[in-house]
Amino acid sequence: MQKHRLLFFAWVALVGIGGRSLGDDAKPAAEPTEFTVMVYNVENLFDVDRVSSYDDYIESPDDSNSYGPSKLLRKLKSITTVLKSQNGGKGPDVAILNELEVDHTPDSNVPDLKEFLKKYEGTTYEKMLTTELTDELRGLPVEAWLLKAMEDEGLKGYTFLVGEVPGKATKHQDAIKTGLLTRFPVVSSVTHETPSARGILEAKLKAGDSTFIVMGNHWKSGAGNPAMENTRLGNAKTVRDRLDQILQEDPQADVILGGDFNSQYNQGQRYPFMTKTALQDILGSQGDAKALGGTGKPDVYNLWFDVDPEKRYSDEFGGEWGTLMQLLVTRGLGDGKGVEYVPNSFHHVLVPGVNCREPLGLPWRWTNYGPGWGASDHLPVVGTFRTAERVRGTDFGAKSSLPQKEGMKIGYDKIDRSKLRNASVLKDANPEEFAKAMGEIFVVDGTLSKIRPLEIEVDGKPYSLFSYDKNLKDAIRVMSKGSRVKMLGELGFYKGKLQFVVQDPSWIK
Repeated sequence: MQKHRLLFFAWVALVGIGGRSLGDDAKPAAEPTEFTVMVYNVENLFDVDRVSSYDDYIESPDDSNSYGPSKLLRKLKSITTVLKSQNGGKGPDVAILNELEVDHTPDSNVPDLKEFLKKYEGTTYEKMLTTELTDELRGLPVEAWLLKAMEDEGLKGYTFLVGEVPGKATKHQDAIKTGLLTRFPVVSSVTHETPSARGILEAKLKAGDSTFIVMGNHWKSGAGNPAMENTRLGNAKTVRDRLDQILQEDPQADVILGGDFNSQYNQGQRYPFMTKTALQDILGSQGDAKALGGTGKPDVYNLWFDVDPEKRYSDEFGGEWGTLMQLLVTRGLGDGKGVEYVPNSFHHVLVPGVNCREPLGLPWRWTNYGPGWGASDHLPVVGTFRTAERVRGTDFGAKSSLPQKEGMKIGYDKIDRSKLRNASVLKDANPEEFAKAMGEIFVVDGTLSKIRPLEIEVDGKPYSLFSYDKNLKDAIRVMSKGSRVKMLGELGFYKGKLQFVVQDPSWIK
């Protein structure tokens, strides 16, 4: 890998790197061309070779809730549907993907994805995962499956880059990797190793007469954990050091940073006990749009500041919205040359009934229950860019340049109970109906059948009761065993058992 880096940097020194091509002064003005860049955590998109770093993604013939070909098929359908929501069904022009499985059966790798598509152009990914499934096909890496599904669903013309895995990969580096889909020609690509996280995938792409750089990230998990933040400081330093090299070569280089940073855009304000944050203090993420197109630092703008504060969310945890999925741009994206960010174009992607569900618009998480259902525990985010020489500089105008001081509450206490289904509809539900209902909030009317562990019986069927709030669990335990209770519960499946999750004190009132 070090050899590849040296070659890459040598190449950079010869031809330069950034948002303008050689000989710009001699070229006539070009018409602006718009394109989109998406960041999408596909939540553990794994292959079906029966070898996995995660136990719940190993197929077991004795467990109908284990992972397998039919579930990969469902996941691919959901992912391609989300991708097709962009550009009138054509999909984003560039997509940074997180949580692609690292292939653990290298004997069945696919060195040339274009040749792979040609080989199987006479069939479909559906048939390959059902009636035509062989041991050879089982061994295919997940990027081959995804590209084939995209091709069959009309999402064509992509090159698929995947991040390299360190030779001495740790537990957090050998399970999943980062990928990049692009319709633009790839000038070069390289993976930068970073502590206890997935490698940073960097690609230089050519759009018309301009070039720009995309850096795909997936930092260490645990946004609110200070110990994990110490690791993320190292992840941020990897990116910042590389970014400084690029900007030293060309201070106005067009660089798009994206991915699952496992950090909030307002990390320091949301977790004030953290004395230094990776995203803000090391990488330099901030909301002053005036810095773009200028010189010096700050030189990075976080596109979450381009969104109204109440719409800043891509994921949820502990009753609060989060902003782990992000796009950031360097000052060159606002200088009126090369590649430009289109102001106010950044947003999260909601595809109702596919990747988000009512009544709160929560991400529709994937479940392995039964035949499987869902999309991802993260909403994708997308921004629009344009390419043109001698166009007017981008008129940035942040909705609010100051980060919110707290996490935004999801609104569990404002649910209209009259619009929810009663859990009694699950009495005779089949596995597919249960799978589709995972994550749905129900009115639960039943008998408290156990106190430790908490369990409720509804229409003769036992469900475990859970809450992330210890005080809320204690409040339920005050009720006597055998008492009739009526509450709200979010249907889930954990360690082989169906459960209802109680998210808010108002749910038991």
